[in-house]
Amino acid sequence: MTTPVLIILTYILAIAALAAMFVPRLPSVIASCAALVCAHFAGAVYVDAKILIYWSVATVIILGLRILQPLPPVNGTARWYISLGAIAGAFTGYAIAPTASAIIISSAIAAFLGGAFYMRTPKAPAYPVASGPFVQFICALGLPAVVTASMSAIAIASVI
Repeated sequence: MTTPVLIILTYILAIAALAAMFVPRLPSVIASCAALVCAHFAGAVYVDAKILIYWSVATVIILGLRILQPLPPVNGTARWYISLGAIAGAFTGYAIAPTASAIIISSAIAAFLGGAFYMRTPKAPAYPVASGPFVQFICALGLPAVVTASMSAIAIASVI
């Protein structure tokens, strides 16, 4: 494949991964990992073998946790709050400082805030933010969202 085709495929896979974050049945992390691989083959300087190995291990961990844990007992609204927070945080982190660490940290903070905002809605299970069930809730929904949003943002930013 030529470089422009791989760049377009990177954009398509990254956007598809971000869209799949809102559907609980689809593992969105696979599409975002594929976007990173396409960015690597498109010639992105940042995405080298070490970065691919790091994010591939993160993908395997997310898929393993997805298999091992039961689905969290929440409605789709919680997924929307946390996913939108992770996406907004990832792209805000890139706007602040175009580094992977800024993208990951701001995505994690925004996903946490999305979960905290969701707990303030009337239909939320009303876990206190400092409680164990809230931490489990954030880990179950927030970790896959942060990894997917971060990989997609890095893939898009590396081929711009």
